[in-house]
Amino acid sequence: MKADRKKMINKIFEDMLLIGALFVMFITALIMILAMFDREPEKEAYAGSFEANSFNEGWVLEQEGIRYAVELPLTYDVKKGATVTLSNTLPNDVDNGMELLFRSKMQEVYIYVDGELRSSYTSEQLAAKPYYLPSTYLVADLSKEDAGKEIKIVVESRSKGVLCEIKYGNGNNAWFRVLKNGLRVNIIATVVLMMGIGLCVGSTILNKAYDIKAPRALSLLMIDVAFWVFSESDIRQFIFRRPSFSLYFAYLSVELMAVLSAMFVDEVQHKRYHKRYLIVEAAAFIQLIVNVVLHIAGIRELHTTISFSHIWVAACAGVTIASIVEDFIRKRAKEYIITTIAIIGFVIVSGAELVGFYSSNYRSFGSFVSSAMLILMIGTVAQTIYDEIKRSKIREKTRTAMAISTIETIAGAIDARDEYTGGHSERVGLYASRIAREMAADYDLTEEDILRVHYIGLVHDIGKIGVADNVLNKSGKLSEEEFSLMKKHSEIGYEIMSSMGDGIKGLLDGIKYHHERFDGQGYPDGLSDTDIPLIARVLALADSYDAMTSNRVYRKRLTDEQVREEFIKCSGTQFDPALTEIVLRLLDKGELKASTVEGLDTDENGDIRVSSLLETRLQVDMHERKDISNPAHVRMLCYIIKLMEKKGKKYTVFFVGTNDDTDREGTWKAIRESVRASIGPHDVNIKYTRYSNVVALYDANDERIRGFIAGLKKTNPETGIEWLTEDYAEKFGN
Repeated sequence: MKADRKKMINKIFEDMLLIGALFVMFITALIMILAMFDREPEKEAYAGSFEANSFNEGWVLEQEGIRYAVELPLTYDVKKGATVTLSNTLPNDVDNGMELLFRSKMQEVYIYVDGELRSSYTSEQLAAKPYYLPSTYLVADLSKEDAGKEIKIVVESRSKGVLCEIKYGNGNNAWFRVLKNGLRVNIIATVVLMMGIGLCVGSTILNKAYDIKAPRALSLLMIDVAFWVFSESDIRQFIFRRPSFSLYFAYLSVELMAVLSAMFVDEVQHKRYHKRYLIVEAAAFIQLIVNVVLHIAGIRELHTTISFSHIWVAACAGVTIASIVEDFIRKRAKEYIITTIAIIGFVIVSGAELVGFYSSNYRSFGSFVSSAMLILMIGTVAQTIYDEIKRSKIREKTRTAMAISTIETIAGAIDARDEYTGGHSERVGLYASRIAREMAADYDLTEEDILRVHYIGLVHDIGKIGVADNVLNKSGKLSEEEFSLMKKHSEIGYEIMSSMGDGIKGLLDGIKYHHERFDGQGYPDGLSDTDIPLIARVLALADSYDAMTSNRVYRKRLTDEQVREEFIKCSGTQFDPALTEIVLRLLDKGELKASTVEGLDTDENGDIRVSSLLETRLQVDMHERKDISNPAHVRMLCYIIKLMEKKGKKYTVFFVGTNDDTDREGTWKAIRESVRASIGPHDVNIKYTRYSNVVALYDANDERIRGFIAGLKKTNPETGIEWLTEDYAEKFGN
């Protein structure tokens, strides 16, 4: 008991330490977040400024011979291929080492200072010579002599009429805001890429042991999205040495999104709508191939065919939403509810990105969709872990159910061998679990612990399978040698189950030590006090309670008062006094009751089992030295009946003999032949004594029973019928 309290105190202390550690981690994370986002600079070290100067005012736009003042950035109406000219005077603070930065939006651009070409970006400069140039930043070097001079920017539009803002500054300061804005989305994209690769590798490895196809499909989508974000990044000139190649991989990655998205959602929905997703995937992939072929053939550039791929992206989103709605209607969405929320968010954000693609004012491509990808990954991984835990619990329940079924079968087999303890193991399991439930609060036992106690009670006597029949079923007192062999059943059971491992916690302790006594006079190791495992101390009480409330050949069951007195008498010697107090409390409250009637085993309705009546009849006849032809066969019949009773089936059992004292041999032979001819394939007919058989009719209704007996009586009027209970005798006659 002291050891148990010590364990409980240690557990409480460990839980407090864990809670404290989690609290400190939470406070640490909160302070870090405040440090990142708090904008109050007072008393903090000054970080300086890398900001560049804006050069967006005072510009004159010349278009088709018309000049008018403008302020950048701006959007204007322009025909494809038309040229416009921006002109202005460079500020007086322009100095040596400065640079001017201007973003081209799929345009050919020329920058002149005082009539001198300082920077250009044209199709002729690129190896592929595309008409639709990838967007990029142009940098023009400035010097002190350029201050106050005229600057002209000639822009030939390829798609939209967009003129971006202009910055200038010392060194690369003009790039600072671009880098600052682009860095965030590229960091997120890098995280998405690394997470995608990690998820791909991890899911591929683990997929052999677990069903995690959805994370693997998601990992490919994450990698593709990261590629797309890099390709569309404002700072791709720093990421790629040949940024013009984004002309290819930017479009390839975005066109592949529909295929990978459909594959992912299809896996999430367990391929219930596989055909519809397969159609979208195939159409999107075929469109991708067609677009590439048209580009290579010089018929249409990828930029002009991307809108067709976007149609399939939208179709994929539509199919996804429709499938999710259908699952909600059919109440199947709860199977993947965590991922569903993340998918809906991803579809909405992707739609926003798609709208942004066609919007001239949209700048930070990929920032939203990258964040959505991380949320989608977290949701998918969480859903996968949840599903795997759920499947693991189902598998564990299945394994446990199989183990318990095996345990119950073994327990039934043990009880079937031991003619004096029919139903004993089942009752001990029941009593032990009731005691455990009463002590749960004081000993910190969970529902799982209580269930485990029940299971251990079922199989605590498994070692009796190794005890010889003549010892196990001896009706008289065991000799010293026989008792020493009987005591070995706890060790035999321990050795049998130890080879299987202690899969049920406490199983081995319960089997080995349930005959130990609190005063140290028990067996096999003579343990005492709380050195005896708790489960064994509980089983000792449950085992003894069943022994006292069950019939024996040499005595009837003890009265409830006698049982109570026996527990009080043995408290502190045979039983743990603290646990004995719990048992007495249960007895006084009437919450621990023998599941026997008049010492006989009962079913869930409280009716005496036929198997128990037959066992009792065999015990009495054996004790009275009657010449039972084969007791082992009868015990086997008891076991068969017991198995069927647990399945809700029943056997009607009676004894068939002869009333003819003049020609007993001849009459009995005729009756025996008549019985043999009348029984069905599932009935049992066993010789009991020289002139009687025990007959068991399987799941027979009253009509069949009456017909069976009437047939025997008609064939041989001297046939005698003996029932196990008086009510059957009254119902069907003798």
